[in-house]
Amino acid sequence: MTSRQIQKREEIIEIASELFFRDGFGRTSMDQVHARLGGSKRTLYSHFPNKDALFHTIVERISGRVVAALQPKPAEGEFAQALFRMGYEYLSVLLSPEGVALYRVMTAEAQHFPELSRDFFERGPAVASEGLARFFEAHRDARNLAISDADTAAEQFLGAVRGNVHLSAVLAGEKHSQRVLKDKVASAVSLFAREPVIEKVSGAATPS
Repeated sequence: MTSRQIQKREEIIEIASELFFRDGFGRTSMDQVHARLGGSKRTLYSHFPNKDALFHTIVERISGRVVAALQPKPAEGEFAQALFRMGYEYLSVLLSPEGVALYRVMTAEAQHFPELSRDFFERGPAVASEGLARFFEAHRDARNLAISDADTAAEQFLGAVRGNVHLSAVLAGEKHSQRVLKDKVASAVSLFAREPVIEKVSGAATPS
């Protein structure tokens, strides 16, 4: 695509995201997106043939950020440091405005559009959990981790990271400081790592 086409595509996604997150999938239409976008309908449909395709693109973007957050990097460092970084970035994505809005939409629409919720789960949370499980497996023997089932361990870690912090953001709109998020993740890491957590998310590293 040309730079102009890419810009138009991004504009469509931005408009649609606002509508989907505000009104839900079922109450948002391509006509509403077009009304905000302007121009010809041909332009809109040349990028996205239908509402499903447009929504799936939005879901894939946010799900992709969740999956990317739980991918260990080659030069990650110690086990605890790597696990802390993954947990922190994962929680940050969930608590981002887009992450909270998407979770609310998927929960609200699950009963009416179960295929959308299933697709969201399979593309995002399920893939992310599988990636983290492989990370635990890779470190199980070397770290002497008391893990008999890596898949369950991954689910337990992610659950500990989310805790009530995520629910309070989704249900009550609460905002949490970076210190709260780091403490929450560090606590979850301590359940699996023996060495102290070294924060290396941004800025200088500080022991936690």
